[in-house]
Amino acid sequence: MVDFRQVKYDPAYTLKELSIAIGRDNQNASHYFKRSQFHLEAQNYAAALKDISQAIELDENNGEYYFRKAQILRSSNSYRAALVAAARADELKYRHTDLDILLGELYLFSKDYERALGYLNTALEENPQNEYIYFYRGLAQAQTGDTLAAIRNFKIAIRRAPDLIDAYNQLIKIYLAQNEDGPALTYIRAGHRQDSVNAYLWYYQGEHYTRRQQPDSAYLSFANAIKYDSSLYLAHYKMGLLAFARRNYGVAISAMEKALPHTGHLPQMHLVLGESYEKTGQVEQALPHYQWVFSREPQNIKAMWGVRRTMYQLYKVRRDSLRNDERKKHDSLLAIFRQRQKPKTEN
Repeated sequence: MVDFRQVKYDPAYTLKELSIAIGRDNQNASHYFKRSQFHLEAQNYAAALKDISQAIELDENNGEYYFRKAQILRSSNSYRAALVAAARADELKYRHTDLDILLGELYLFSKDYERALGYLNTALEENPQNEYIYFYRGLAQAQTGDTLAAIRNFKIAIRRAPDLIDAYNQLIKIYLAQNEDGPALTYIRAGHRQDSVNAYLWYYQGEHYTRRQQPDSAYLSFANAIKYDSSLYLAHYKMGLLAFARRNYGVAISAMEKALPHTGHLPQMHLVLGESYEKTGQVEQALPHYQWVFSREPQNIKAMWGVRRTMYQLYKVRRDSLRNDERKKHDSLLAIFRQRQKPKTEN
């Protein structure tokens, strides 16, 4: 018989063998616990959650089981439920650096930054080499306004793990917000050396060139950001602004429409769409965008004149259409009349 108490997550013990063990002893919580790890590594989160829930039902006071449940829920993006499970593991006195890091991350997601920092500081005492501790500390400190501490932690995270691109992006974001273009560009270039296809690096590079009034370089950077992540709506928005400035209205429309579901609350977006549609002769599509801005900002002159212009153009189109219809009707009646008069003339 295999002593599963001695088995750590050895890939040699397959799902089949674990399932056989459960079939022989379905009241052994550790079997379900170990199989949940197998499912977790295979990213089969539903099966992993089912197994760890069964393990907890059989042994509800095992803190490690709740930690595993929190890991599974975190991996499936169920952050609130993951926090509940991780907090229960902590209550049961389960002690592990990974639990402190996970709690720090989950409290960070729930915007409880002070509590997040508390767990991350504990984790740092236990394992000062873990780059993610510094990274998450940086995120929490940035959110609480302690940018100097955030910068310091992001830099340490990069020294510990030079390929941690998220740390570069957070540093660049801070430097750009502080109008420190030099350090921002330094980390953009350093990040590109680690990962040349990271969409956010290209986006921040576009922001940098926009600030430097280099629209061509900015345009190419935003285009690359979209190339590597087509869902990056801010890149679509910024690319749309640059295309509009170039009077490339078709590209501006395409870019802005892709960003619209996420940035539709921005008056500038609606003005760009309104004018771009108007410039390309799509007056019916232009009017709602002008109206959106004017209804919220009655003092906006561009929106006001946009509404007036497009409504007048639509009026003219309808008026001319009615005139054409009347003319066609008149011509048709005249043709019928002439046709009826023709035999009389011949007689």
